[in-house]
Amino acid sequence: MLKNMLILFLLLFAINIASANQVAEDPNINVTPLDEILQIEEGFLTTSTEWSPDGQFLLITYSKWIPPSTNIVRHYLLDTNSHTFGEIDYEVHGPDTNGILQAKWIPSGDKICFEVSGSGPTEPGNCYIFCNPDGTNLRGVGTNFTDLSKILENLGDIGFQRNLKWSPDYSKIVFEWQKPGSSSTIVYIADGNGKNAHELSSATYPQPVWYDSDKIFIVKDEGNIELLSEDGDLIQNFQPENKDEKYCVFSLSPDRKKIIFTSGLPGSFDSQTYISNTDGSNLKGNISYYDGDNPEDNNLLTKEYWQPNGSLLLVNQNGNLYIVEGDENNKRLLHEGNVSEPQWFPDGKKILFVENGNKLYSINVDGTNLTFITNFGSTPSHSWYNSDKIDRFSIYSISPSGDVIVFASALNPATGNFYENGTDKIIESANDSSKYSSIAAPLFIVNSNGSNLTQVTPTTRGRFDMLRKWRPDGKQFTIESYSLYITDWEDSLVELNNQNSSPMWTNIPVKEIIGGEKPISVNKTQNSEFNSTNTSQVTESQEIIKQSPSFMFLQLFTCIMGVWLLHKRREI
Repeated sequence: MLKNMLILFLLLFAINIASANQVAEDPNINVTPLDEILQIEEGFLTTSTEWSPDGQFLLITYSKWIPPSTNIVRHYLLDTNSHTFGEIDYEVHGPDTNGILQAKWIPSGDKICFEVSGSGPTEPGNCYIFCNPDGTNLRGVGTNFTDLSKILENLGDIGFQRNLKWSPDYSKIVFEWQKPGSSSTIVYIADGNGKNAHELSSATYPQPVWYDSDKIFIVKDEGNIELLSEDGDLIQNFQPENKDEKYCVFSLSPDRKKIIFTSGLPGSFDSQTYISNTDGSNLKGNISYYDGDNPEDNNLLTKEYWQPNGSLLLVNQNGNLYIVEGDENNKRLLHEGNVSEPQWFPDGKKILFVENGNKLYSINVDGTNLTFITNFGSTPSHSWYNSDKIDRFSIYSISPSGDVIVFASALNPATGNFYENGTDKIIESANDSSKYSSIAAPLFIVNSNGSNLTQVTPTTRGRFDMLRKWRPDGKQFTIESYSLYITDWEDSLVELNNQNSSPMWTNIPVKEIIGGEKPISVNKTQNSEFNSTNTSQVTESQEIIKQSPSFMFLQLFTCIMGVWLLHKRREI
């Protein structure tokens, strides 16, 4: 009898230990589909979500495909502080909106910008549009058009505008413009309102970037990079040491003290990266290498990561992390392993990275304090994750404050095992395509020190959740969810602390939202409990996994052992 009681005590003690490691759920986290907030009609899908620089407003672009070749596009503005929203009116509606692209904020936050693209009555074209957030004071960049319908009708006469960049003080813009009938691309500079455009220089792929508010870098056809004044005067010329090489792309450090170039030889697809100071001194090669025969190396400057607001360069070469630093641009080994997806902490003092495809670590810039954060499994190895619809999303993302990390996992992070929703059956092979539809990939958040692992979205069979954009203060973010069963997308707004948040959203004119006027409309839509999802709800035909598979198995094992012991006692 005493022995049986001792066994039961040990089993119950083990349960308490396991329960201490289970994934937590926070009732203050609220996940609300954007479709429910906006009461959008069926068939519209979210194209993009963009936060204003101050984090108060959210721009949402919706589109609906009308066969054979038309998109109906709408832009909405949400005020996440007052819970009001409205559709931006450009005085163009329905099929006439075909060609309008995603709305974005200009850096100062007082205007929005979007492109219109497509074929006019004569030729195709692409034009940048600036306007107030309510759609007023609209202008086509570099043109005299102030009517969106006229811009759409005359795209063929405008030509193609690309690669718009803002000066550091936000007072001016630089962009590429290929005008109708011209085979060359001209670099133009204009005022921040899109007026007074004038020609700077020309090249096939100039890729203009501001050095400061009156100097600009561009790539020339000869394979060199020029630093020009606002008037087009040559200030500095950057050329490869090997005269046979040509620079093709470049990138400036956020503090404008360093510059990296990627160069290659004519007739070869192989290339390497150089770094120098922006005054041209201390040029160093072999910073990174791109193999032209390797499909993974097709995109250049994807192995280099600038320190936020600094000049340190992080390089991921063959799974090993290096830091390039100092006036001499010396390269040192930071971490040796099998690394992928490195990211800087927002303060630039630490680095996040994935080891062996499923373990997230952080490390200080000097190589000290290597810290394990969480295990989120080899979710990206699934072909359905790497589809053309999903591969643009990062595996994980750190909040702007650096305190919280959000990630999706098709595993329980505490065990590292795949699970199959509903049965918790362990899936032995990540490459078994017949199991994809049974895998759920909800979102989790964890503190950047590895504590407080919390499930954000419900575990729903065949659904994969991905982060879109953080609010600048890190209190909210938008997500995109893809469901295999209905082959459809759903975007949602996630509030990490909704204790003081109202579930009510009011539809009012955008002019009243940005004007700070008291809402007049009483057209309120309250989200139903079914559609306003938090992590304590049950999705249709699916059950939220509140505990890790290992913990649930331990519970079952304990029950079986208890019944067996009682049965043995009766036999005695």
